[in-house]
Amino acid sequence: MKTPKLKDSSSTTLLALAVLCLTPGLIILSPDGRLFFLVLAGLISAVVAVAAPSGRKKLAAGLGLLVAVVMALQTWPEYRAHADAWKRHTSKQLESRGK
Repeated sequence: MKTPKLKDSSSTTLLALAVLCLTPGLIILSPDGRLFFLVLAGLISAVVAVAAPSGRKKLAAGLGLLVAVVMALQTWPEYRAHADAWKRHTSKQLESRGK
């Protein structure tokens, strides 16, 4: 089965979108928001890396994917700590309402 190829203009646009998604991933301080944008940039980069028509665009998409994955892995512990704190906070509110 052949891998479908993107048009050249479509792959360029998707690469630009991946860069635009990486930017908030660098700037946003909330671990939830940062992880969301990094995963989104990684998914877009993965699509371009698989279906880009030229080797240069595949290389650029692979680099974007690598950056997104490395940054997401660095953000993961902070995200887990934030999610656990939120879970403790909401469970305390539920316990106090039940009394």
